[in-house]
Amino acid sequence: MEQSEKIWNWRFVLLFITNLLVLAAFYASIPLIPVYCQEIGITGSRVGIVLTAMSVATVLFRPVAGYLLDNFNRYHVYLLFLTLFCLSFPAFLAFPVFGLLIVVRLYMGVVYSVCGSATMTLAGDVLPPAKVTEGISRFAFTVSIGMAVGPFVGLQVQSRLSSKASFLTVFGITVAALICVSCCRMKYPKVERKKFSLKDSIHGPALPFMFNMMFLMIPYGAVIAYSSILAQEKGIMGYLPYFYICLVAGMLLSKLSTQKAIDAGKHRPLVFASLVVLILTMVSFLFLNTGVHLLAAGFFFGLGYGILQPLFQSFVTGTTPGPKRGVANSTYMLSYDIGIGIGSLLMGFMQESMGLTRGFALTAIAYVVDAIVYVTYVDGYYHRLRMPERR
Repeated sequence: MEQSEKIWNWRFVLLFITNLLVLAAFYASIPLIPVYCQEIGITGSRVGIVLTAMSVATVLFRPVAGYLLDNFNRYHVYLLFLTLFCLSFPAFLAFPVFGLLIVVRLYMGVVYSVCGSATMTLAGDVLPPAKVTEGISRFAFTVSIGMAVGPFVGLQVQSRLSSKASFLTVFGITVAALICVSCCRMKYPKVERKKFSLKDSIHGPALPFMFNMMFLMIPYGAVIAYSSILAQEKGIMGYLPYFYICLVAGMLLSKLSTQKAIDAGKHRPLVFASLVVLILTMVSFLFLNTGVHLLAAGFFFGLGYGILQPLFQSFVTGTTPGPKRGVANSTYMLSYDIGIGIGSLLMGFMQESMGLTRGFALTAIAYVVDAIVYVTYVDGYYHRLRMPERR
């Protein structure tokens, strides 16, 4: 397909906006679902089952998502699955029964697994080959911002509207995303369709990056899932919406101030600096008692992830040939599904055994493991993959 020689061509911009809206809608729904469940009489462990059902479906369907994106017209696949994703939000209102909500969440996990992989793949396709790594580093910033803005939007909507109006508002955001991507009108040549094989549905070269990012997402999953409970325990609930604003501010600052270094290939010092900031931030939760501390933690949390999330995504897309980017991105995105799931699950146990502040601090171990994996293998592995490009 035709490509502009610029990173910020009009299709890239539309896909950027689309992905930001989709992620914001998805993460906005996270604080809405537990409240809605309680309103319709679903409480206790059954709420956890409803929430976890989607993660299970997403992990299981990711390999199929990669196959669909590499063996069918990617643009048409995304249009179809984004339409299906839009419908998941009114489905919460249409099926207010425990068993049916589990089905809705399973459905949501299946369609989201394709949507989450598709936009990153399409964005790589509209970039000139020489600009893929730089462009995806910028595009992946939508993941960071969406994961921060989404919960803020969800909390604001939840505090002002009924659950019905809240889900319809999130539905409206996804429809806006569908309109944006519909304007892209991307054309693809016919591809030689292969039979589905579980072995081929995992892209081996992306696994080291996936494994590395998985450790990064464990503390993130813990914080996003339990920050509201921590704020309630400390009596600083009024500061929580602004925690996410500070998170976005930190991400923006880190992205804007480090983009030139990323483009110049100075990855190692940025990774280490980010990990040091994140380790200190998580350990500081041991002493958290004030709203100002919570806001500062959000800002420094954003600083670290504003660099690391886009950087690792650019490692994957920038080292993968175009025809394989669908399965590569699907493989890599498993790191988010698994890491966030592990973080949420671990904090559930830690909350009861040692308390949230100690539990948050203990998750800093995941960053130490991540640093070891990065320096002993992933950094050199990435440069080896890039060497043919430099010759």
